[in-house]
Amino acid sequence: MRGDTMNPLVRFISSVRADFGSLQRYRAKYHNEVVPLSRLPADLVKKVGLQMMVATRAMRLLEELHVPLGGQVASRLIRHLYGAEIHWKTSVADGVSIVHGTGLVLSHRAKVGPGCILFQNVTLGEGRDPETGESGAPTLGRDVHVGPGATLLGPITVGDGTKIMAGAVLTRSVPANSLVRPAEAEVSHRRAPGDPSAS
Repeated sequence: MRGDTMNPLVRFISSVRADFGSLQRYRAKYHNEVVPLSRLPADLVKKVGLQMMVATRAMRLLEELHVPLGGQVASRLIRHLYGAEIHWKTSVADGVSIVHGTGLVLSHRAKVGPGCILFQNVTLGEGRDPETGESGAPTLGRDVHVGPGATLLGPITVGDGTKIMAGAVLTRSVPANSLVRPAEAEVSHRRAPGDPSAS
């Protein structure tokens, strides 16, 4: 984290560029596409995830400028525009990517590290540790990939470079470079309507 002495507007611009840099890296990695910085304005119009990140940065800017209710209003606009619940106090490091983003829920106590990718319907929510009784929300390390529909609850820490697969539910901390898979779906024979053997 940078010091608090940085001008809020300079921090906003720096954060948006870092978020776009994350988009550039992942487009190169997953799509073999080179995206120049000059494409930022066009991608801001086309890419919903980038729009959401800029809106998140605007929330932080309003908070840092001490605009009364500014962060809260921006949070509500994100909710209505994108169907996502991002609290104005959520700590989101520079260089984060959102993919799709609908249904994304980030608690005010959640912390998202640099280089993270968050997909649609991801929840970083509050919960209580069953052993210690401590309450809190997840802290994601650097370059954590959270797949669609994953739910992370409580004061857990997700180590750098971890990949959480779609649909996983995580309520305990995991070390760096972990792979978190959901339970396998159970498949059974479905009886046809009117089948006399149906119970």
